[in-house]
Amino acid sequence: MKGVFGLLRRLWKAETFSPTAFVLRAIIITVLYCISELLGLREYTTFLSGTSANVNLGWPVASALGLTHLPLYVGFILLAPIFLIAAGLIAVWSRWKGQPNMDGQVGRFE
Repeated sequence: MKGVFGLLRRLWKAETFSPTAFVLRAIIITVLYCISELLGLREYTTFLSGTSANVNLGWPVASALGLTHLPLYVGFILLAPIFLIAAGLIAVWSRWKGQPNMDGQVGRFE
């Protein structure tokens, strides 16, 4: 169990622009989006067309649920892939240059 907490602590304290931090952000966005999908918040985005997904909920609550899902959707579609691409590019660049990356690891292609 100490190993898991040590890994989580190391991931959480990663440098801001390191490959580890970008991958961690992509994972967080993906997990939040999956939770939103499992809770069924997608149906509440119908407020964009002026309809209500659930007649039992008021307009403000339905639109708030829809506005919760929309940024998560955009983040999952746009930001998560960009973060993963950035992590890959930074990792390859630091290994190619032989410089330590922001995680403190030195890598070279051999």
